[in-house]
Amino acid sequence: MKRQLIAICLFLFSLNCVAEKIEINGNSIKQPKIWQEKGVPKGILVDIMHHIGKKMGHQFDHNLFPWKRAYNKAESGSGGIVGISITDERLKIFDYSEPLYYDEVILVVKKGNEFIFDKFEDLKGKEIGVCRGCTYGADYLEAIQFFTPDEDNNNVQRLKKLKAGRIDAAIINPGEAALNLEIAKDDSLSRSDFSILSKPITRDPNYLAFAKILNQKDFLKKFNNALKVAHESGVIKEIISRY
Repeated sequence: MKRQLIAICLFLFSLNCVAEKIEINGNSIKQPKIWQEKGVPKGILVDIMHHIGKKMGHQFDHNLFPWKRAYNKAESGSGGIVGISITDERLKIFDYSEPLYYDEVILVVKKGNEFIFDKFEDLKGKEIGVCRGCTYGADYLEAIQFFTPDEDNNNVQRLKKLKAGRIDAAIINPGEAALNLEIAKDDSLSRSDFSILSKPITRDPNYLAFAKILNQKDFLKKFNNALKVAHESGVIKEIISRY
């Protein structure tokens, strides 16, 4: 408890210091959305946050970790978190911004093992590879009731299991761009090994959020105003197009 209070005090101090630095946690392995390369945060969400930060006069310092660790830090009040989805349970813990980006969550299968996916019930009896500790909004939480999740720590591991026939499908996000980037990381994988089912699980809005104990509602209102201008001006669309 003492450690948590110290973290909160340091965070609140950071909002008022001369440098206007704000700590933001995030996932370190979600290309092209957000990832870390040689210690440098990169990706769509990082670029959007940098743009908004300049407009607001803040510097967002991104600390990227495996998702569970990033989430736990934000939950305890040690900085905010970007790339987070909304669930009923999380709404009890976090205050949210408006959506920064919509994440297409796709189902990938081994080539030749395609199946019909029109409704969540079509996933019944399937074993599907998923990110440990990740969720993708209300649609995903409904879908997961019908399949058996096989958890792992990274997409390459998931795709290798899929290629070997150990799982029926793999959830990858955001979209085909993420699939292609993950395949390029490992010489044993090829794009010809896989097919993408025509219907995604969901298009999951991604947000910036702060634990309610940090009381950042006023800050989020200002953030939302700058975010709205960025959306309307086409800046965010241009950032996404780079990837």
